[in-house]
Amino acid sequence: MRLVVCLGLLILCIWGWSKWQGGKEQQALAELGRHLFYDKRLSANNNLACSDCHQQAYAFADSRRLSFNTHGKAGRRNSLALFNLASYDSFTWANPLQTDLSFQALIPLFSDDPVEMAAPEIDLLAQNLTLSQYDYAPLFDAAFGDAEISLTRITAALAAFQMTLQSYNSPYDQYLAGNKQALSNEAIAGMALFESERLGCRRCHGGINFNQTIDAQGRVQRNTFHNTGLYYSDTGYPESDLGLYEVSFAEADNGKFRAPSLRNLTLTAPYMHDGSMAYLAQVIDHYSRGGSLNLQGVQGDGKLNPNKSELIVGFALTELEKNQLIAFLASLTDYELIQTPDFSAPKK
Repeated sequence: MRLVVCLGLLILCIWGWSKWQGGKEQQALAELGRHLFYDKRLSANNNLACSDCHQQAYAFADSRRLSFNTHGKAGRRNSLALFNLASYDSFTWANPLQTDLSFQALIPLFSDDPVEMAAPEIDLLAQNLTLSQYDYAPLFDAAFGDAEISLTRITAALAAFQMTLQSYNSPYDQYLAGNKQALSNEAIAGMALFESERLGCRRCHGGINFNQTIDAQGRVQRNTFHNTGLYYSDTGYPESDLGLYEVSFAEADNGKFRAPSLRNLTLTAPYMHDGSMAYLAQVIDHYSRGGSLNLQGVQGDGKLNPNKSELIVGFALTELEKNQLIAFLASLTDYELIQTPDFSAPKK
């Protein structure tokens, strides 16, 4: 039954994207956004583009534990992958208020805590773009009817490009579409484990994009964040990043973060909001135990964290079952995403 529902959702997602993508103006806007996404002149030192932290080869995440800013300093969070963004209610690790992709672009561009791209004011930014490797005048004209460069136009274009980053052609998707040879027997066994009540993976990773919380009645819970028991220090989670608490100031939100999509996991390591886990096997061990002990040298047992989600209860797996589960998770990787020329850097 769940596979039938997932197939239906997949068809709706693809249909919705095709409908959204239609129209020359929308395509021109996305093409402008693609150029901006790969342009280092959006940053203070002309050395950091959106694509440096969101690289196509890594499903528009990157391979670092923590992202780096324009000054070469590490931030505090792992870069989120960018694909199938229409399935998200909000667009950062722990801020439910960031519900508009255009508005969200202001954070990496202008945030001073933490500093990311440190883009200059719009007048100087517009001057920078006129000196870019790309000829922006015809791109802005095609998207907006004239060549004026404004911040609103820049963020709208970036959002439009990111919305084109669709990823629905993994072996799992092919299996749902009727190709029963797309998954190995090992992956099929792993899928049964993933869907089982014993493991309960779907509680936090429901839906066709494996990123939605599902309640006991099978209903999607919107904008949910979870403390998964990574840490239990004197401050709950490490004081450097308290998650949703930093927005809500509610003690119960200490250490809560968004459940990311499980698609393309083989491309997006390391894992967790702080990149604290390098391998899928380590992630599975964490959930199997019901929390981590002394993770990243932070003393404390996350299993005992009083804010830990009631959905994280632990489970037992044999080594064979763990390998089967990893095989299934690997089947969610869509290599077409990292090979599509329309998602790549434009030619200079």
